[in-house]
Amino acid sequence: MKAYNLRIVQSVILTLMLVMFSCKSGQEEKTSGAPVEAASVTSGTPVEAAAVSHIMLSDAQLQLANISTAVARTGTIGQELSLTAVLKVNEQSAATVSSRVPGRIEKLYYRNTGETVRKGDKLYEFFSEELVTLQREYMRLESNNYNFSARYEPSLAVREKLQRMGMTELQIQQLAADSKLLFTLPIYSPVSGKIRSVNVSEGEYVEDGQILFELADDINLWVEALAYPYDTRFIRPGMHAEVLIPSAGQAPIKCKIDFINPSFENGKNISLVRVIINNPGRTLHPGMLAILKVRAETGHGVVIPASAVMRNNGGERVWVREACGGFSVRPVISGMQAGDSILIVSGLKESEIVASSGVYLLDSERILKQGPGIPGETELVKTTVAGLN
Repeated sequence: MKAYNLRIVQSVILTLMLVMFSCKSGQEEKTSGAPVEAASVTSGTPVEAAAVSHIMLSDAQLQLANISTAVARTGTIGQELSLTAVLKVNEQSAATVSSRVPGRIEKLYYRNTGETVRKGDKLYEFFSEELVTLQREYMRLESNNYNFSARYEPSLAVREKLQRMGMTELQIQQLAADSKLLFTLPIYSPVSGKIRSVNVSEGEYVEDGQILFELADDINLWVEALAYPYDTRFIRPGMHAEVLIPSAGQAPIKCKIDFINPSFENGKNISLVRVIINNPGRTLHPGMLAILKVRAETGHGVVIPASAVMRNNGGERVWVREACGGFSVRPVISGMQAGDSILIVSGLKESEIVASSGVYLLDSERILKQGPGIPGETELVKTTVAGLN
C-alpha cells in the first residue's frame, strides 16, 4: 500500500514538472516569435521586415521620464533665412553734377551731405568769364540775324554751346528777349534725392569737368546682406523675400532677390545678397538696419518635430508608438529641416505617432536591455535608399 502511494506521488510530481517545462517553452516561443513591424518607403514600395527593439512603459513611467508624442502629418515646410542687412543707395539712380566750364562758385544752396533736394532745385550759382563772352556773342548774332533778315534766325551753333555750358532753354530765350547778360548762372538739380557729397565751397575756382555734387534718387533703395555659403545654397535670384526695418515701424516690404555676388572678406567666403525696395514716401534712409527674410526652399511630405529624430553613426531613427502602447525604434531618412519641424523622406507614414521628447531616454533603455545594435537596421536603410533611386 505504501509503495502504491509512493508511485502516485512520483507521478504527480513528474506531471507538474512537465507542465512547467511546457509553459516555459511556450513563453520562449512566443517571445522569439513575436511579430516585427515592417518599414516601408513613402513611395509605397514594401521593404522586407527587419527586427526592431520594443519597449513597454506605463503611463506613470512616461510621465516621470517626460516623454511626449506627436502625430506625423502630411504638410509643407520651408527653409527660411533671416539675414542682417543694411539700406544703401541705389547706385543705378546715382547722379553727379559737374562743372561744364571753368569758373568761380559764387553761392551754394546746399552744403551738407544727407540733405534732400528736389529735381529742379537750385544747387549753386557760379561766374564764368568764358560763359559771359559766349552770351555776348550769341546776343550779337541774334541782333545781326534779326536786322538782316527781318525774321528770327538764331545761331544754332552758339545756342547749343550755351546749353552744353549749363544754360537752360528758358534762360537762353530770356537772354535773347531781354538782352541782359547772366553774370552768375544758377545750376539746378537733375534728380530728386539725397546729397551724397559736396565737393566744393563758396569762392572756389573750379575746372571744366570737376565733380561738385554727388546725388542719389532715393525713390528706391538697395538692401544688402552678407550670407555664408551654407545659406546661399538655398537662394536664387528672383526668389520672393521680405524686408523688416525695425526703426521704421512699418509692415514688411515685399521684394525679390535681385543680385547675389560671391566675394571674399577677411579670408572668408561670403556672398552679397541684394534686393531693391520702393521708398515712395522717402521715409527710409541709407544706413538703416534691416532684416532680410527669404523663404528659400519648400518641401512636401510627412512632417514631424525635429526633436523626434535621433542621429548617430548608425543613421537616423525615431521611436514609434504602437497600438499596444509600447514603443519601437525605426530607421528613417530625413530631408529638409525648417525650425522645429523636419521632413521624413522615408520610413514613416502619415498618422503614425512618434515620441517627440525623451527619445534618448528610450534609446538608453533599449541599450540596457538589448545592446547598442539594432538587428537588420543596416539592411533596412540600404533597401530604403535603393527604393528612392
